Amino acid sequence: MRDTFVETLITEAQRDPSVVLITGDLGFGVLEKFENALPNQYINAGVAEQAMLGLAAGMASTGKRVFVYSIGNFPTVRALEQIRNDVCYMNNPVVIVSVGAGYSYGSQGYTHHALEDIAVMRALPGMDVLTPADPFETVELTKYLVSSRKPSYLRLGRSGEKQLNSAPPTLKSGELNALLKGNDGSILFTGAIGALAMQASENLKSRGKSIGVYSVPFISSLSADALREIASLGPIVTIEEHSTRGGLGSAVLELLSINGIKADIRILGVSQHNLAEIGDQAFLRASNGLTVEKILSTFAL
Repeated sequence: MRDTFVETLITEAQRDPSVVLITGDLGFGVLEKFENALPNQYINAGVAEQAMLGLAAGMASTGKRVFVYSIGNFPTVRALEQIRNDVCYMNNPVVIVSVGAGYSYGSQGYTHHALEDIAVMRALPGMDVLTPADPFETVELTKYLVSSRKPSYLRLGRSGEKQLNSAPPTLKSGELNALLKGNDGSILFTGAIGALAMQASENLKSRGKSIGVYSVPFISSLSADALREIASLGPIVTIEEHSTRGGLGSAVLELLSINGIKADIRILGVSQHNLAEIGDQAFLRASNGLTVEKILSTFAL
């Protein structure tokens, strides 16, 4: 996703000189492509995330579409006050790009685990929260963000994510992206965890269950109509590489409640325990029950 985002942004920035990319002194092996192609639209703000967001908000207020790029919690939690005051309350068109969602940098320890960012970002006024499932969705969401004028948060995996879509999808704000259709229930996921959802659906198919799989790229603008439709098809399981507090599952529950939609829903995500664990992404996912087996057991099989 990371490389796909940069390559797409270069193409869009060449067409639109108002696009600017700011980094917090990292990503050189990835961002050098942008810097070399568009040096006048690239800034290294140094290890100063709060100042980086203030700078981005100021530039955005003059008409620039500013993308700020850093790892996990650094452009979000570390600079939260600047995002709230300078970006959201002033409605400045800044896109915060966080690379390394969930446990992508698991071996670096909990300082690099991005497990609360969706909850924090979607609580802010006017913030558009987007999480692509694969490189195809990353391309479409990057283009969407270049044309949008909203304060936005783009949550990316690290690298090497598989294509889950068979072809570039047409993504509309608030809509679900159906990867598989089913009549006996649905799995909703956001981000790179979708490969597990696809595996679980295939396993359930061999047991006579037709389970749909849906990517949720637009978390903060999720459509109640889309949820109403799949709620009529059977139980819904949400899965995310994020805390169960405030993430995708919470957003779904809120919409169902507000709109009076009855649904059988179960939420899979990261617990509030074992926070100091260190290991690679696969180990930490398994330790928190983010597995195919857990999805199957949640469907009571």
